[in-house]
Amino acid sequence: MTASSLPAEPHRRRKRERTADHLSATAFRLFEAHGFDAVTMEQVAAEAGVAKATLYSHFPVKEALLAHRFREDIAAGMQERAAALAAHRTFESRMRYLLTESAQWHTPRRAYLPAYIRYLTRQARYGEGSPTSANAKAAPIDNGTRGILAAMFAAAQHSGEIDARFDPATLATSVEYLLFGAVAGWLDDPSIDLTTRFLAAFDLAMHGMAARPTDNPAGAM
Repeated sequence: MTASSLPAEPHRRRKRERTADHLSATAFRLFEAHGFDAVTMEQVAAEAGVAKATLYSHFPVKEALLAHRFREDIAAGMQERAAALAAHRTFESRMRYLLTESAQWHTPRRAYLPAYIRYLTRQARYGEGSPTSANAKAAPIDNGTRGILAAMFAAAQHSGEIDARFDPATLATSVEYLLFGAVAGWLDDPSIDLTTRFLAAFDLAMHGMAARPTDNPAGAM
């Protein structure tokens, strides 16, 4: 690579990111107007003013458009809540605040969540990366939530609040799947309070399922 060609790569990356943002925003407008299931990839390409090949080069499946939009939403939400999050003095308090906010984020997006979660779990199962990366198969999975959790776990390990023997990314994945289970239960039964489910999932991850001495029935061995 010559020196004169060095600036071209960041420029191409930014252009690709702008195109991905445009496609995702266009798709989400169509989803909101017509419903996720009714919108086709061909409609998205036509509405966005791009060739179908361009759309598919960024997003091989419709669910990936949704995932991209939600990553943007999550990133924006974290920026908005940064000060409030920092005001919590402990890892557990920060997590409980964030999960309460997350439950509120999920509520207006309820109709999209089955497709979104199926997409994320399929990524994890087959080791697929971000659809907007130059080499999707080799890229790490990053749906926004997992990276945030991993960063929070790493900080809590540094402060001595959680066990440092575990890899933060592995902890993030494990907790994320507990949260997916909470969302699945909520989708199946709308009467369930999602905040309560999220906090119960976190308590399970934080404190485990083993009985504490005070939990044992009187006289139990």
